[in-house]
Amino acid sequence: MLKRFPDRLDPWRFADLGKEFGGELPLDTFSRLSACLLRPVGNVSFKLVFSRDRERRATLGGWLKAVLSLQCQRCLEEVERPVDIRLSTVFVQGLDEAEMLPEEVDPWLVEEDQVVFRELIEDELLLALPQVAMHEPGACHAPAAEMIEERPKESSKQERENPFAVLAEYKRDKQ
Repeated sequence: MLKRFPDRLDPWRFADLGKEFGGELPLDTFSRLSACLLRPVGNVSFKLVFSRDRERRATLGGWLKAVLSLQCQRCLEEVERPVDIRLSTVFVQGLDEAEMLPEEVDPWLVEEDQVVFRELIEDELLLALPQVAMHEPGACHAPAAEMIEERPKESSKQERENPFAVLAEYKRDKQ
């Protein structure tokens, strides 16, 4: 396993050689991911294994693990989300080739016959981000929710003024 990581790699050559990479990289070195995090602290641990499958396609297997510091959208406080990503990727050179892959395999479109090593890891981490980060139910103190609960509840029998009553009056005056 290599300790030094290349900037760019040729996935077909690495698959032929059966290369493996493992190690850690700081999360703050990924600019696009850092912009999505509340605090870009910690590391991403990874193991990447390049190989060929039965159809002789260049594949990438392995895993990525990290704890991402996100902002809870309920209480706006920090919520830490552990991610444990299992990789099952096939490198392709075009969209036609990607469409022919089975559903359980993710295609990775390779441009200029090389892949940027850090982008490979960063893209997988970005895909693992939740659409809306929130604490588990009951685990966060949402100030807005507390304020709503403290407000006195209106009686269901109490009638509210109809906002269109003015228009009804206007209509009667016209007739």
